[in-house]
Amino acid sequence: MKKTWKLLPLILLAITLGNTKTNAQEFSDLTSKQLSNNITIEYSIEGEQLGQIFSVTSTFSTDGGKTFLPMKSTSGYIGNSVSGGKNRVIIWNVLKDLPELKGDVTFKLTGNTQTTKPLEDDFSEVLFNLISLHRTEKNQLELILSIKNNGAPRDLKLINGLITLTDFKKRNFDAQRGKLGDVVGSQRYSTPQKTIKTGEIIQASFIFDNIPDEIDRIMRLSIGAELLTFSKFGLDNLDISTLQFRDFPISSKPTTSMSVAVSKRFENTVTGNFSIAKQVTQAQKPENDPPMLSILKPEGVSLIGSETTRGRLYAESSSGLDDRRLRSVGSNDGITVQSETLFVQGTATDKSGIYEVTVNGQNATLKANGVFEATVDLKMGRNDIVIRSMDIHENSVERKFFVFRKDNQQQKTISDTEELDLVFDTPRAPKYYALIVGVNEYPDPGIATLSNPIRDAAMLAKVLTEKYSFEVQDVTFLKNPTRGQFIDELDKITRRIGKNDNLLIFYAGHGYFDSETEFGYWLPSDASAASTGNWLANSQLKDYVAAIKSKHTLLIADACFGGSIFKSRKAFADATDNLDKVYDRKSRKAMTSGALTEVPDESAFIKHLVQKLEENTLDYLSAEELFSNFKTAVMNSSPTVPQYGDIKGTGDEGGDFVFVRR
Repeated sequence: MKKTWKLLPLILLAITLGNTKTNAQEFSDLTSKQLSNNITIEYSIEGEQLGQIFSVTSTFSTDGGKTFLPMKSTSGYIGNSVSGGKNRVIIWNVLKDLPELKGDVTFKLTGNTQTTKPLEDDFSEVLFNLISLHRTEKNQLELILSIKNNGAPRDLKLINGLITLTDFKKRNFDAQRGKLGDVVGSQRYSTPQKTIKTGEIIQASFIFDNIPDEIDRIMRLSIGAELLTFSKFGLDNLDISTLQFRDFPISSKPTTSMSVAVSKRFENTVTGNFSIAKQVTQAQKPENDPPMLSILKPEGVSLIGSETTRGRLYAESSSGLDDRRLRSVGSNDGITVQSETLFVQGTATDKSGIYEVTVNGQNATLKANGVFEATVDLKMGRNDIVIRSMDIHENSVERKFFVFRKDNQQQKTISDTEELDLVFDTPRAPKYYALIVGVNEYPDPGIATLSNPIRDAAMLAKVLTEKYSFEVQDVTFLKNPTRGQFIDELDKITRRIGKNDNLLIFYAGHGYFDSETEFGYWLPSDASAASTGNWLANSQLKDYVAAIKSKHTLLIADACFGGSIFKSRKAFADATDNLDKVYDRKSRKAMTSGALTEVPDESAFIKHLVQKLEENTLDYLSAEELFSNFKTAVMNSSPTVPQYGDIKGTGDEGGDFVFVRR
């Protein structure tokens, strides 16, 4: 017994150290890459508390780590107020700090814990705070929310089956039991419902069963909510929404305090070889040929590229199949496997150098001689394996091949987009409308004239009508419109579009965001620098977006569209949900070049947006995936961080705009 008691403190210490290591904040997934004359450092912060905020600094060394110097001209996820999570990016404009940078360079990231900010989302004046997501016994997770009603008295309904956790392997887990205040729902499809008074705060908790032990981080928490307003005549109003929290950790025990008591410091390094120097003469322009891709493993697959599909008819595939359903499930241009994962190996070569290779949205491992490797999770049925590569001059290419996963050779192959195929292969397929606006000319001498917005708008209109299911007669192109002309066209769209149709609104021109009032504006051609009378307020645009009865509305702005009406979210490069479900749920989304007070005449945002639409090989592409695929490239060419998310108070129900290829 004495020996046992002596060993017990050592056992407890080992357990404590093990837990400390598991829960310690740390930098992971560090990479450093060259893109033109910039260096991109990508990283993740893991092990943080819910809502924890960090101060992140970066330094570099050219002498093997003996001395480190500051990187001054940086942008992206650096400085104060950096949240934990995956896929953080720092951009270093090297030639602003140094005449050249050649050879092996070591980068060191240093993080310091600061405070926390609540993880919250709101819906029709009801605020949801995420208090805890922690493990309990028997492979269970418990979710605890604090809910405050800032509006009129209403009934709140939360459905257990619509409280869903998604991990980074895209596995979904629905809540099995829930409690809303004192109302208990003991089954998966129970609908706890409770009346909440003005100013009242209640707590909700949900239990998730059979959560694998290896899951320590959640990609997305979705909460389906309904608000019901009753009068003496019965149900007076019903509001439906899907709230979301993204990229946060699972704790080992309940968390109740949104504060960090102890400041911690952590760091990590990464080394790469670079060659960046100022040009002495105006030499020839950088080459614009995209990388070359080939597949080594698996054997027996054919790569399909954008050049084989551009300009084909609406329902005609590159393999000659005229029906989307046949194209999805009947093509022989692929291999059949029974395994849950697929090892992909290939080569990406370019004379200027490869910046990155991604496979289904995830960074591939780059090895010698241009070889890349990745392991992809497979779902049952058809899987599109999409490979994208970009060189250091921002030339990029996309190719794909098909893999059919079956339990046996006789099993019928299905596609996760089969339901969408049925929707878009009918004579009554949903229509796609677009309002494209470009403003170059401002007669007021106090507002600078621009050269490129109309050209940029025309580029987008061209790719939408030639490659996607936007018919020319359903695309309205306004050049240098006045405020009145802009409003007239929005009025026409409001009357024209039906509940099954989809709408894209694009604006390029001057924008202004007042950080003090949080008012944002677009400036039509008759805008005056001295008065906001002819400016178009973002709040008015929001009202139109809410009033237009479309299935999906996507607003793309190469100008500011910010403030309290815009809810930015972290976007993921791979599809974050089944596209059938994404399309089925109503959406009101916005994609912007950043909170700009002035639009740069040469827009990196529209350049990369159009390029990704041109290169896309997927039949169905969500706006979130599109945005995530070009966000980092825009950050390398612009001082701002592009934004993507919901437009508050417009009826978004957690869906997304889906681009449908011809």
